[in-house]
Amino acid sequence: MPEKKKRKPAVKKPTAKKSVVKKAAAKKTGGGNMRDKINVLAMIEALEQHVLGQKEMTATQVNAALALLKKTMPDMSEPIRKLMKETETSKAHEDALKELE
Repeated sequence: MPEKKKRKPAVKKPTAKKSVVKKAAAKKTGGGNMRDKINVLAMIEALEQHVLGQKEMTATQVNAALALLKKTMPDMSEPIRKLMKETETSKAHEDALKELE
């Protein structure tokens, strides 16, 4: 009868480091709104470092950070559009007043 080969004990692979987003979210505990628990500044800094080539992030990490930012930070495109429109309107008004002088 052939001898059975002994199995080597399973070696656990080292776990990947938690991302900044996970660490920041894990640190905050207690009640409150989920938006309060997300460390927006840490995500922005991580994304900035990634863009500058100082930090490696997977596409999944980048997408997750962007999705969380969209949920926590206001979209500033509409207020900026309104401000631009008001500025254009006031310039047109000022130009009309100068023509009357």
